[in-house]
Amino acid sequence: MSEENPYLDTDAVAERIGVAAETVRVYLKRTRKRIADGRPVRPQDLPLPDKQFGRSPAWRETTIDTWISSRPGRGHRPSVP
Repeated sequence: MSEENPYLDTDAVAERIGVAAETVRVYLKRTRKRIADGRPVRPQDLPLPDKQFGRSPAWRETTIDTWISSRPGRGHRPSVP
């Protein structure tokens, strides 16, 4: 595991975006449902985990940082070309 790009568990992702861990689990469930239904993943959808440790999802720090910077809502406005 890279120390410069560590894995973040559900609790760490929740803390990073200012929500409860259960909310992150709901976000992930919604993303998986969109994929299962054949619908595209949107910028606001939580990315799929980079790795699973047993039943626990984990994301690289860069994956979450990229998602945070590109997701609309919560005061973030996409840049207009």
